[in-house]
Amino acid sequence: MIEKKRDFPREITVLKAILRRFTLNPQLQTDLESKLSRKSAGYKGEKELDYHLSQFDHTRFYILHDLRIPHNNTHFQIDSLLISETFMLVIDSKNFAGTLDFHPEFNYLLQTLNGIEKVYPDPILQTRTQAAQLKSFLIKNHFSPPPIEFLVSISNSQAIIRNPGNHHDVRVRVCKTPAVAYKIQSFNDKYKNEVLSIKEIRKITKLLLKSHEPYIPDIPSMNLPMDQVKKGVQCPECQQIGMKKIYGNWICEKCGHLSRDAQIEALRDFFIIFGPAITSRQFSDFLQISSIHQSKRLLSALDLDSSGSTKGRIYTPGKNFPLWD
Repeated sequence: MIEKKRDFPREITVLKAILRRFTLNPQLQTDLESKLSRKSAGYKGEKELDYHLSQFDHTRFYILHDLRIPHNNTHFQIDSLLISETFMLVIDSKNFAGTLDFHPEFNYLLQTLNGIEKVYPDPILQTRTQAAQLKSFLIKNHFSPPPIEFLVSISNSQAIIRNPGNHHDVRVRVCKTPAVAYKIQSFNDKYKNEVLSIKEIRKITKLLLKSHEPYIPDIPSMNLPMDQVKKGVQCPECQQIGMKKIYGNWICEKCGHLSRDAQIEALRDFFIIFGPAITSRQFSDFLQISSIHQSKRLLSALDLDSSGSTKGRIYTPGKNFPLWD
């Protein structure tokens, strides 16, 4: 049973808004584009894992995707967690390309791609740590955890996995994503004794869901040039910022595209960059329209939450304007 689906990463949404709206120095632009590329590739790999997990008989498992749990003044993250009556399984998805040489004896992974070698922290150690953190979290919350196993799932179909030291952990803990179901079966065969009741599993699931805290980058700490935000409505067709509001439509002067609701994404960008509150005057300035009355009408039409008097009314996203969906 899928108890928690995988959410689209909020970090990707924030990075896209920053790259869309800020004039950045070349180094910061490159750094953020690189981070966005890595996060997007990682999410693609996680969705590949979700697909393969959905293909095997998981009726005896409670499955939670994309958990971020606070514990001991920090957070630990789990890409996918499977809970059964006999064991738990932590799965970490990696979308590395190229040739991957695992060296658990020295706690690193060596990637060779296009003739370039790059060292990464050992994914086996990372996932083992996540399993240990989960165990500690459950004990702290008065649960007796079952055996907790862990896997590293390599989702890139072109990746070559190598185990130069012939280590047992690499053979047991690392696999290509399509083979995850077979690894799960091996754990099923290993653990036969019931440790958790269905009632306990439901309590643990409820606790994890309640504790989950999605990661959102802290924009004020990123040293962004807040005085260089690109204002205006972005054309959904050619991506040019600066559409004009004419007779109920937004018109792109570059490609001629017409849109009636292009202001919605501009408002979402504002909320992400400046925080989830806006006045009609701020909205008018950000959209680069001269009429405050027009901006009030546009805000009212979006069914936002609002507070305050008519003159100083503040609008915030509510259930009818989900910020992250």
